[in-house]
Amino acid sequence: MDSPPHQLALIVLLLVALAALFLALLRGRCRCREGEAHQLPEQAEAGAGLAEGEEGGRERRKRRKARRRQRKGAGDDDAAGGEGDEALQLQLLRRRPRFPLASVAGALQRRITARYDDLARASQAHSLTIHQVHEFINCLVDARNELLHKSEMVQRSCRIKKALLSNPCSRRANSYDRLCEQVHKLEAEHKRLKKDADIYNYIQEQLQMSQSYKLLIELSALVEKAEREDALAAEAAEMTFEELLAQEKSDAAFWQRHRKLTSILPK
Repeated sequence: MDSPPHQLALIVLLLVALAALFLALLRGRCRCREGEAHQLPEQAEAGAGLAEGEEGGRERRKRRKARRRQRKGAGDDDAAGGEGDEALQLQLLRRRPRFPLASVAGALQRRITARYDDLARASQAHSLTIHQVHEFINCLVDARNELLHKSEMVQRSCRIKKALLSNPCSRRANSYDRLCEQVHKLEAEHKRLKKDADIYNYIQEQLQMSQSYKLLIELSALVEKAEREDALAAEAAEMTFEELLAQEKSDAAFWQRHRKLTSILPK
């Protein structure tokens, strides 16, 4: 059994060990608190940076949306302005005929439509020129020639098909039905040509009422008259006196005047 001094020494050692352990624990806690204290500002700074980044991103997104809205509004305004201009141009156009010239070729039809639109705009703006009227008249002449040619072809084909229908040899079911179908198609084509002819007459009447057309007709008459006078002057300049005298003598009126003069002279 141990003596009391030895027991006291063990107790003291235990107490010292416990005190050292307690101090170590206290130091560890202090270090943890200091680390947490250091981490908290860093986290706060990081959180503030993230918040600022999010706010900046939101502001940037708002600015982008505002710019998109402005661009969209400007585009809508431009589109509305373009639609308004087109509506204005359509209002400047005169009312077209009810039916297009469907029987003429595509290129000629497009040319007539373009010239007609130019003519209507210029007439509405009171700036119609003789050149525009002349170009449109040329288009109408081409359209008239094509309509006449097609009408003659359709009428001739229709007469031939009807003559074949009256032929007893073509009374077979297949031939008769086929010929009847062809005759119906030709008659429908003839009706379309008549509609186009009515449209042609309508456009020609409208054109003839314009002042530019009347002025063009007057100028054409003056040009033809000047050409005839120039031709006569050129013929007279090329003719010698002997040829002119022979021409006058060959005229019956010359001899009649001469006889009258000779009958009057003795008196």
